[in-house]
Amino acid sequence: MKLRTSTTPLRVPHKARSRCDVQGFRYFASQAQTPLQRSSRDLTARRSTSVQPYAPRGIHPSWRRSPLSPSQSQSRHLSSAMSSTPRALVNDMANQEVLIDFNGTAMRYPSFWLRDHCPCAECQHPSTHQRQLDTFTIDPEIKVSNIETTPDGLQITWPAPAQHTSLYSWSWLETHPPFTQFKPSSNTTSRGNTPSRRWTATTPSDPVPRVPYEAIMSTSSDETTTGSGAGLKSFLSAIHTSGLCFIPSTPSDPSATQSLIERISHIRATHYGGFWDFTSEVNPIDTAYTNDPLPPHTDTTYFTDPAGLQLFHLLSHTSLANPTEPGQGGESTFVDGFAAASYLYTHHPQHYRSLATYPVTSAALGAPEGSFFNTASSLQGYPVLNHSSPNPSITSPSPSTLVQIRWNNLDRMAPSTPSFPNHTALKNWYAAAREWARILESPEFLITVKLQPGEPVIFDNWRVLHGRLGFEGKRRVCGAYVGMDDFRARCRSLGIEA
Repeated sequence: MKLRTSTTPLRVPHKARSRCDVQGFRYFASQAQTPLQRSSRDLTARRSTSVQPYAPRGIHPSWRRSPLSPSQSQSRHLSSAMSSTPRALVNDMANQEVLIDFNGTAMRYPSFWLRDHCPCAECQHPSTHQRQLDTFTIDPEIKVSNIETTPDGLQITWPAPAQHTSLYSWSWLETHPPFTQFKPSSNTTSRGNTPSRRWTATTPSDPVPRVPYEAIMSTSSDETTTGSGAGLKSFLSAIHTSGLCFIPSTPSDPSATQSLIERISHIRATHYGGFWDFTSEVNPIDTAYTNDPLPPHTDTTYFTDPAGLQLFHLLSHTSLANPTEPGQGGESTFVDGFAAASYLYTHHPQHYRSLATYPVTSAALGAPEGSFFNTASSLQGYPVLNHSSPNPSITSPSPSTLVQIRWNNLDRMAPSTPSFPNHTALKNWYAAAREWARILESPEFLITVKLQPGEPVIFDNWRVLHGRLGFEGKRRVCGAYVGMDDFRARCRSLGIEA
């Protein structure tokens, strides 16, 4: 057997060569790292044990630690690949795989899977990035004909009759493992299936983020076509990192406010309309339209897909007795729900499990358009704390995989199908909900802000809970929703991790 580079073949001692031949491996490496650096015993160990895929390296989420920026993260991957090109093995056995060693941690890639995900312009449209290759024309038993490790990535030559060459970048391979099982090496930290965003807690003692309206709306001459001004990026980064952002110096009129939110993306229409402009009413369809107090909650819990971002702009608040005087009360409240959930998990893990396990049915019944229930795809609704699909190694929900909070006790309804397995579980849920409500309204987490005309606020409705104190007078508020998918897409377009 020969161990090859892209140029001159290298031979190994006879004893090692015969062992490799028996096990069906072909080994390829760049000149920067000669194949002789890996002994035949290493290769035997890789074949005799189950080589587990590698999960991208990272740090556990920290409420107080800022993550690497996307550009820093990408440069870290690229610099690692350039300074130490990963090594590649080919398993020639029945289920052929390419094995790649990323600094001591192996990842497996089936040949069929690699061929199906070829990134070239012939297989993937260069503009839409949609697959142009017909997956089902690929031979299910396809095997790699040849591979070469290059500084840019792994180059694979596929066999005739449809001979083809594919180049997969190292950063893409490292961040797209096809298997969920993995065994990280001792010098790496497993992220598991943590949220793509790492959160920084916002507490009453922290200054709230503010980005001026002019900075968000302005674009330089070279940014006009992309709409990617620095102010907009700072604005979205603040929402992404802290969960909310205030926008001072905003004109106190609905048209300016609508332009502001459309700077992010299209407005998400609901039964409240698209862009809404309302005051308190005698016969409201929602408590938000009254002057009653509202406890901390998230909006649209009765939707299968709750609204992602929400913007409020208080246009005016005047006294009923004297319209020339300001009205009283109506302070807005905000809670960093992810920070509150982390506190609950640390101090009352059994309550966290209850709120993460048992579903809640939510409904909106006052709209003339009809009744809304969050039971379209889940007959019982959804838990208060929703997590990303857990990695098999994660046996219980925790803040590391928390992605969404659904909490509005005013909209909670009796389920039409059983939610609890027994009386004990039901009592445990109510105890957990009681403690959760107490935490949300505690001074440690509750931020109270008197909204003013000219300074709207926008927040992440999947993370930040909002409420309001009761008030006297007449208030006029405008605002809108943005879908979470639209917000994250906008973030990605500006290089913000989402």
